Amino acid sequence: MTAITTSACVTVAKGGVGESGASSQLIHQVKCKISQLMVLKTVESSLCRNTGAVGILIINGTPITFGDITKPGSSIQAEAKPGDNVVAIIHTVPLFNEIICIRLGELNVVLNECDLV
Repeated sequence: MTAITTSACVTVAKGGVGESGASSQLIHQVKCKISQLMVLKTVESSLCRNTGAVGILIINGTPITFGDITKPGSSIQAEAKPGDNVVAIIHTVPLFNEIICIRLGELNVVLNECDLV
């Protein structure tokens, strides 16, 4: 028997914030024929502990969901229909915790389009 490997998600955009800039915007249009789950996920971070990150998913100009995406593995998600325009915005935020860093570091995210299963 042959093993079949499939993935329910495809990365459609990548971005980051930190030393590369305080804000990042990812844009994608859903081209599938069925609704998709759009997932904005932090894949790695070297941000100084005095800085966090927030993400927002906007579909067709309407903010749908937002949240803290500071830690690797954290994510936010929203359902998008065929033809929808999806914008993900990521922004750094100060944590006001009195930690001082020499370097800001970088946080990297991916925007995944996933089949609703």
